[in-house]
Amino acid sequence: MIKKLLQENLPDAFSIIESVIRKMNAEKIEQWDEIYPNAEVLEEDIKKGEAYGFFDSTELKGFIVLNEEYSAEYDSLEWEAYCGKSLIIHRLSVKANCQGQGIAKGLMDFSEEYARKKGYSSIRLDAFLDNKAALNLYEKRGYRKAGTVTFRKGLFNCYEKIL
Repeated sequence: MIKKLLQENLPDAFSIIESVIRKMNAEKIEQWDEIYPNAEVLEEDIKKGEAYGFFDSTELKGFIVLNEEYSAEYDSLEWEAYCGKSLIIHRLSVKANCQGQGIAKGLMDFSEEYARKKGYSSIRLDAFLDNKAALNLYEKRGYRKAGTVTFRKGLFNCYEKIL
């Protein structure tokens, strides 16, 4: 079941981030750290009502953040959708010991349906160049690479899917 996260879910959501960071570090993927994403970022996502969690019974196993906010670096890219609104995906995270169970797919299915229902013309996101699992997930789902940008931790591919 996917539903909006509440303040009471913040400790579990941050625990997921910590597990993902540990797993990525073990795989030599230096995408996230103690600076980003931190508890304050997640708390703000929840306060704004933009964080959605994947629950198995009462256990939070993953989450995603959906809004219209994007980094200035996006402005330099060749996006296909120039009309209408674009939904931006942030911080897709699945608890390290639950990865490979279809949770990310479920969160992406939810995001795409959410975007269609809300009248968005496209979905945009970025993924760290060294995070092959994320790149594969988006490419298999039909997201088109719009270009590459540099953020604090390195190069990120930016993707778009027209709805």
